[in-house]
Amino acid sequence: MGSREQGVSEAREMLPTPNTDPHARTTAHQVASTVSQSILSALRASAFWATILLPLLALVLVVTGIVTITLLTSASFLAVYSACAIAGHSHTPY
Repeated sequence: MGSREQGVSEAREMLPTPNTDPHARTTAHQVASTVSQSILSALRASAFWATILLPLLALVLVVTGIVTITLLTSASFLAVYSACAIAGHSHTPY
């Protein structure tokens, strides 16, 4: 084997090889699944509690005069409230 062929052979040995271990892929998938479930669970819980607290907050803001009732504020409130209700509907508090 010439020195050029030997150099190419050594370079190939130094290149990273793809991970062919099937367990590594499964483990990575399990970790990703667990992380995404944790994030979704936290988002559902936050949306659930926001659905409960938003009307109280809106009432306090209107009564104290911090916010006035206009078409824009009413539509915005309904949009945020609806999004929270939809996102948090499957949360079950313990």
